[in-house]
Amino acid sequence: MLKVDRGEVVNLLTRLIEIESVNPNMEGGTGESKIAGFIAGQLESIGMEVYTQEVIDGRFNVIGILRGEGGGPNLMMNGHIDTVSVKGMITDPFRTFIENDNIHGRGACDMKGAIAAMIIAVKALVDSGIKLKGDLLLSGVVDEEYESLGTEKLIQKYRSDAVVIGEPTDLQVGIAHKGFVWLEVETFGKAAHGSVPESGIDAIANMAKVITSLGTLEESYTKKKHKLVGVPNIHSSAIQGGSEWSIIPDFCRLKLERRTVPGEISSIVMDEINQIFRRLSKEDPLFRARVKKVFERQPMEIASNETVVKNLRLAIQEIRRTTPRLIGVPYWTDASLFVNKVSIPTCLFGPGDINLAHSADEYIKIGDVVDSAKIYALAAQNFCGT
Repeated sequence: MLKVDRGEVVNLLTRLIEIESVNPNMEGGTGESKIAGFIAGQLESIGMEVYTQEVIDGRFNVIGILRGEGGGPNLMMNGHIDTVSVKGMITDPFRTFIENDNIHGRGACDMKGAIAAMIIAVKALVDSGIKLKGDLLLSGVVDEEYESLGTEKLIQKYRSDAVVIGEPTDLQVGIAHKGFVWLEVETFGKAAHGSVPESGIDAIANMAKVITSLGTLEESYTKKKHKLVGVPNIHSSAIQGGSEWSIIPDFCRLKLERRTVPGEISSIVMDEINQIFRRLSKEDPLFRARVKKVFERQPMEIASNETVVKNLRLAIQEIRRTTPRLIGVPYWTDASLFVNKVSIPTCLFGPGDINLAHSADEYIKIGDVVDSAKIYALAAQNFCGT
């Protein structure tokens, strides 16, 4: 019989939140080394084989393996151990407090609640005496909040037959999410004295034409609506150009982010922008611009009948007495790397509301973390076999 103790969940989650693990690429961040060491100790204490994997600059992933008796598929539970900056938080980010079954603190929702639930789930399996056939892996990865270097490194060595990532899905099952492409658009003009603008070509004015055209482009995205993640979107992120008050600007640069839906690739995105350039060049032969791709992360989607999805849904039904929805999410996750780079079926499931992640007062429902621990344990039992 699987047993999960609420007091153990609260104690573990409290300790996780109170360890600062802000991504070092963000303001005030010292990195994940302290929390990685703490998690390694927790996994060792419940009888897992524990390995560390250096990623970059002394930052390391933590991997625990509960060996099965053989003959069953292997399952990985995965979560990131870094958080975003605490700038602007209205509560003490590393001193938890509980109010109305909610525990507050940076990372509570994204995603230390899920990490705590996963550790407690493995402990529940060990304490029950249940012997799994397949191996159960638990991986805590660094850098998800920046470039996902942790999971990029993880998949070079560690594999499984399926993965569950503990993103905050409000206890629903995520089988799809958006990707993104970062673009830089540059427009070129001709410098001239501000008193004789007809002698120059205004690069900023030309960029304004591009930005105006983006509105029309976004309207066309309704035709690309995905059943789970909705429509693509594009937005301007930053702009710079010009030099002096009295000089017609000869250069302007715009940063764009284009959110992609499953089935879209970056070449489609590039062609959209180049079509805008071609139209503007026909209207004005002096219009000159170029676009380059800076960075890309692919969208993700898996089939609803994947074994890991079915087992997870059955576990949720048994614990929560309700049928979970299959959802898509608008944000990007490490699931894309597992699915698109190493072809491992990966779904999202965890406690927490994504609207509270990164917020000024981040918190999570303790009851949902307790239920998640039970669900993770039961899903692992069903998937790996006993």
